[in-house]
Amino acid sequence: MANPKLASVGTQAQRGAAFSKVALVVAFVMLTSIPILGMLFGMGCVLWLGMAIFARSAQRGIDFFWLFVGSVICFGGMLIPAFTDHLRTSYATDWFWGVVLNVLVGWFILGGRLWHLFQADSAPGQAAS
Repeated sequence: MANPKLASVGTQAQRGAAFSKVALVVAFVMLTSIPILGMLFGMGCVLWLGMAIFARSAQRGIDFFWLFVGSVICFGGMLIPAFTDHLRTSYATDWFWGVVLNVLVGWFILGGRLWHLFQADSAPGQAAS
């Protein structure tokens, strides 16, 4: 007896898209939460997304705005220890709040507003979804 197919092709595509969104956010948070690596990765991410927006986006102004907002928030998360030095907070507390900002940027900006840049182009005969 052959195993029946448990999920249709459409369902598998939806699951793959959901997994890739979560994997992108997790990788973004992990790479931007380490201070020096975060600066280098953040610079590379801004450059790559800027080129992707310029090459593929029909709404360049809005996408560049969200890229700018996300980069400012992430950079502000790296500067939290400098701003809170006079409050005598621990570096772990400041790092935690930086991670929270990175999660918010990853989920709402990369996984939300700029997610269309990560979608595959539809074939010429197919309508974009």
